[in-house]
Amino acid sequence: MTVIERLYDNAWYVANASPGARDLLAADVTRAWMEREAAREDAERARGVANLSPARSALALSLGNSRQAGYDRARSRAAEAARCTDIVLGHAFTVKRELHPSGAMAVEISSCTLLRRASLTAAGRGEVWSGLFHDPQNRHVGSFTTTLGTDPWDAFHQACEWIVSGQL
Repeated sequence: MTVIERLYDNAWYVANASPGARDLLAADVTRAWMEREAAREDAERARGVANLSPARSALALSLGNSRQAGYDRARSRAAEAARCTDIVLGHAFTVKRELHPSGAMAVEISSCTLLRRASLTAAGRGEVWSGLFHDPQNRHVGSFTTTLGTDPWDAFHQACEWIVSGQL
């Protein structure tokens, strides 16, 4: 994947992060589903008269396949947009947060367009955040751990910045 493709993909994720954009994607799924159902009904009717007009039946099946593909694309776009949960520093991320009963916290951060990811953990509120950083494209670095201080927002933003830039 080229840098331009990654920038375009990130821009798409950022643009579709708002609830309004997600509602539009959901509406596209519904519209595509309705078109697919109408095309299926047309194909069934065309099959009934296939003896009279084989071309009409072939056309109806072709439109049905096209509508099915459109529906699948709409569902895929909606699922991809929902996958990215946070926009930080203009970049789209998937962030999973866990608070353990003991008070320990864990945050998994991955880019929606880059392969780098980070796992942050803290033993409890006010404790030092540790980060496990993984870059599968950099053989020299691979994975490494470091401490990020006690401020959870600073630790989170440091991890996001590393994912985008590769520098901590």
